[in-house]
Amino acid sequence: EQIMRDAGVLAESEQFDAIAIRIVAPGSYFMRNHVVDDEFMQKFTAAKELAPIHITNVLHEIELLQKAHPHAKIIGVSDSGFHSTKPSYAWNYGINLQHADTYDIKRFGYHGLSVQASVDTLWSMGKLPPKVIVCHLGSGSSITAVFHGRSLDTTMGYSPLEGVLMATRSGNIDPVATKVLRNKLGLDETQMEDYLNHKGGLLGLGGSNDIRGLVEREANGDHLAHLALNTLIHTYHKAIGGMIAALGGADMIVFTGTVGERSAILRKRIVAHLTFADFLLDGAANEALLNPEKPTFISKMTQSKPILVIPTNESLQIAKQASALL
Repeated sequence: EQIMRDAGVLAESEQFDAIAIRIVAPGSYFMRNHVVDDEFMQKFTAAKELAPIHITNVLHEIELLQKAHPHAKIIGVSDSGFHSTKPSYAWNYGINLQHADTYDIKRFGYHGLSVQASVDTLWSMGKLPPKVIVCHLGSGSSITAVFHGRSLDTTMGYSPLEGVLMATRSGNIDPVATKVLRNKLGLDETQMEDYLNHKGGLLGLGGSNDIRGLVEREANGDHLAHLALNTLIHTYHKAIGGMIAALGGADMIVFTGTVGERSAILRKRIVAHLTFADFLLDGAANEALLNPEKPTFISKMTQSKPILVIPTNESLQIAKQASALL
């Protein structure tokens, strides 16, 4: 608040009318944006046992905001809402459908705000083709197939743990393997979830979730760093290939998220296996792009389908959606 007053955005006589916060939670209810009221808090608190690591911190933030700004409406903006357009075959797991419906176990998907922001950017540029693959790469990562501006499928599912390998999250893992791990390590359910969320991924494989450090170690002959990075890229390749097949081709690839925007070496290694789909990197343009301030093409002109790096702006997307709800 003080930062905004110092910047002259918020006058001393003014208060916030509304404060928006991103909601990452499994459940059909959380596929929509909501004004935080008693009903929302009841459902959000009840969902804590489904995803305690993600929800506990946000509940605390909401409580602090309500105390600090009692006159402001708190708006919970869904990080899953963009994926509500997915067709039924991309929505369900291979489990009894009545059980799935009764217990609300669906592939909700996340990073929807980031993907929506990229789609909006492409639309405003007049460059939104029918089939786009958005790679949101950061500490959490997902690959999304966008068909005519709408989500067709995405790698994250019931929780943000599903999908590609991430910084500290395991990504896809056989539930039987987690049962063995839990028994051997003597973990309870919450500890097991913490293990998969915070002790897996690059950290689990390579001993670090710092990609720059892993790249440096790999260059010096470190086998574990090489294994971790190769495994990471392999999961990206499988996911992107799957989304190309789901879309029946791809017209454009978008990189966004902290890693997608800043890691030229990862972008290079990802695109290197995509020549079959007519994606070729402009090496010089890619290497020069380390912290983009605007959408930037890094594909070979005339020889490649477009590859675009878009700085993510989830905050603007949250503000837009909160304003629309109000």
